[in-house]
Formats: sequence, structure tokens, C-alpha cells
Amino acid sequence: SIRRQMLAKKLVQPTALQHLPYEHYDYSMVMGACCENVIGYMPIPVGVAGPLLLDNREFQVPLATTEGCLVASTNRGCRAVFLGGGASSCVVADGMTRGPVVRLPNACHAAEVKEWLEGPEGYNVMKEAFDSTSRFARLERIQVSLAGRNLYIRFQCKTGDAMGMNMISKGTEHALKRLH
Repeated sequence: SIRRQMLAKKLVQPTALQHLPYEHYDYSMVMGACCENVIGYMPIPVGVAGPLLLDNREFQVPLATTEGCLVASTNRGCRAVFLGGGASSCVVADGMTRGPVVRLPNACHAAEVKEWLEGPEGYNVMKEAFDSTSRFARLERIQVSLAGRNLYIRFQCKTGDAMGMNMISKGTEHALKRLH
């Protein structure tokens, strides 16, 4: 409420926030977890597409969106899959990746860092740093490619039930600080 009052004074139209709900919401679910400087919440319409025939099972797919035609388009795709006999799935790989480029002073230095990262000592140092940034994100693998003095480092991670790009970015940044 205090943040809203302070913000309202700075707005061209001070009443602009009056229709943004802020009461009767459990902010403990988001504070320090997924949203900063919270001033309210926004209900989002939920549509449903389906049935989607996947692995011989029918699924109704809920979609929370304000993007026009997204549910209708997804529904048409579900229908096409259904009429085509359904789809089959299998997990080929499970993980999220982040791939920063690190430029070193010269190619020889880059080759030394590549060798260190690919060895058990380097991996363990990076994993400890990465894993320390989250309760859920876990570094699973590092792949390194060398091109002159540039290192292309691919961090492959597990992120629990979350998509986790923010977790991975934070972990990658913290791990890269160990290279200095």
C-alpha cells in the first residue's frame, strides 16, 4: 500500500492504480521469489484448447493469456493432431542451457581455461558456485568450444519444476566470476 501511494504521486494520472487489485492476495508467494517492487496483481483470462491426443491419452490444455487468437490457434493445432491420429512423445534430453562467450587475452590462455573447465577440478569449482545460487538449479554438464581467444561455454542445468532461465542466468554469472 505504501509503495502504491508513493508511485501514485509520481504518475501523470494519480488515480491510474485504482483498478489494479492489491488486496486479498498472498504476497508471500512472490516476495523474494519471482517479482520485485510489487504494487498489485493482475487476473489473467484462462482459455482451454483440446483435446490434444498425446501418447494415446486426451488432454485439455489450459492457457493463461491476453494474446488474441492464441487459444483458438492452439485449439486448431490440437484438432489437427487429433485428426491425424495423435502424437507420440519421448524425452531426449531434460535440461536448460545458457551459453556465454568468454574472451581471453590470447588463444593459448583460452586453451588452458578450456582444459581446466573440462577437467574435474574446474567442473567442481564451477558446479559449487553455480549450485550455491539456488535451491533448485543444478549444474549437470559443461561443454566448451574454442575459437581463437573466445571460449563458448555451454552450461546445462536442471531447474526443478521451473523453466528457470533467471535461475540459470544467475548461476552462470556467479560461476563465471570464478574464472577471474
